[in-house]
Amino acid sequence: MPYAQLRAVLTADLVIRAPNHLGDLVLSLPALHAAGEADVVVRAWLAPLLDLAALPGRVVPLGRGSGGFVRCARALRRRGYGRGVLLTPAFSAALLFAAAGVRQRRGTDTDGRGPLLTERVTRAHTNGLHRAASYLMLVTGATPAEPAAPRLPVPGVLRDRFADLVPGAPAGPLIGLFPGSKASARRWSADRFRELGARLAAEGARVAVFGAAGERALTAHVAGGAALDLGGRTDLPLLAAGLAACDLLVTNDSGPLHLAAAVGTPTVSLWGAGDPAVTGPLGPGHKLVRHAELPCVPCVQNRCPRRGSGTVLPDARRECLELVTVAEVEAAVRQQLTVHS
Repeated sequence: MPYAQLRAVLTADLVIRAPNHLGDLVLSLPALHAAGEADVVVRAWLAPLLDLAALPGRVVPLGRGSGGFVRCARALRRRGYGRGVLLTPAFSAALLFAAAGVRQRRGTDTDGRGPLLTERVTRAHTNGLHRAASYLMLVTGATPAEPAAPRLPVPGVLRDRFADLVPGAPAGPLIGLFPGSKASARRWSADRFRELGARLAAEGARVAVFGAAGERALTAHVAGGAALDLGGRTDLPLLAAGLAACDLLVTNDSGPLHLAAAVGTPTVSLWGAGDPAVTGPLGPGHKLVRHAELPCVPCVQNRCPRRGSGTVLPDARRECLELVTVAEVEAAVRQQLTVHS
């Protein structure tokens, strides 16, 4: 049997539970492609991203709540998978595969789910690895010397749809701003994003502010009167097209950073709690603004764990992000535009 046929047969019996968050899902793309004909279970709102990735196997959406869990488990059980790999550390992911009758279940021994796994991978095997490398290790069993950079094609029809959202003829570089993040310890000041956008617009750039529907108040504030407010106007595929259209993206340590990298857009990313050795953008063209001289960086917490007078410090006191100035980020933007223009 030819190798390609043999590989298809071996991976057709495999199902993978994809990560739950946008950035992690993008970082998992090399591992998902390495899995060949494997089917992939992913949260329903993220499924359109995997449709763009054109994976050879099926994409199985996982709906919300207990109803979505039960429907997905039944669908997987009907298929009768022999092997499953969990790329998300959650207990519920292991429970899903156990309920679906997946016979062999491989994943990290986290969140108390060890008894539900037939092959446990300890933290010692993933500590120090970039997340993209750890995903490849979980799928293939081998740790790559260098993690592969994810790549995501954006079809012309999506690029055209995004072009309709951006009025006027191109007069200067299109710079995207993404001020959102669910983690307060990874969010740069909205006021500073607004000031940065105003400065860049005054210098002749076209500035577009991206954000989810729930972030419209944030994107409106950041856009002010100087930038185009696209908050809530781009679904996931259209966001990919919008980031691909940008000459540069300025963003927090968040999912769109990795999406921009995957579509080939240079970035300037602002780092507080995160560890770029584990979740930094992959591939060329990325500049990180970070104050690693602080003893608490990286804490990798979603909220600042530093305490003063016995209480958690308010977000305004996050020193790691407060040290990042508008002038510092503006200088990084200019440097990136010079290098990548």
